[in-house]
Amino acid sequence: MILFLDTSALVKLYIAEFGSERMREFVARGEPMAVSALAFAEMHATFSRRRREGLLLASELEQIQLSFAADWETLLQVPLGAAVLKRVPRLCESHPLRGADAVHLASALLLQEEGLETVFACSDHRLLEAAATEGLATFNPMSEEQE
Repeated sequence: MILFLDTSALVKLYIAEFGSERMREFVARGEPMAVSALAFAEMHATFSRRRREGLLLASELEQIQLSFAADWETLLQVPLGAAVLKRVPRLCESHPLRGADAVHLASALLLQEEGLETVFACSDHRLLEAAATEGLATFNPMSEEQE
């Protein structure tokens, strides 16, 4: 099994928020983790936004960025290439998704289609519903119920 994390799930490993404890518990099981390459930019944008909003001190931002940089190399990174992008139009036609969400879902589906049992971790109900409809097992760190 591989755990695919969209940015809403991945950020919970670095910034304490609702669902962080449950996400960390799930990750502690030791399953390999995968992300879309898009998550790199989204994570840095999230970290910097929180610093600008005064929710992180400069020293906290630096520590989070260092931790994320070290972890990034251990994640299976699904490239944002033709194999992912060719799935996006159908996903957008079939589900009410934002562009980045369609990329995350397409990335996870690519892994599943390559034969990897994939669990899609996300905090967005609409995206989780689309993932489940597409045949992925799902995990919502903000829910007490197993998806």
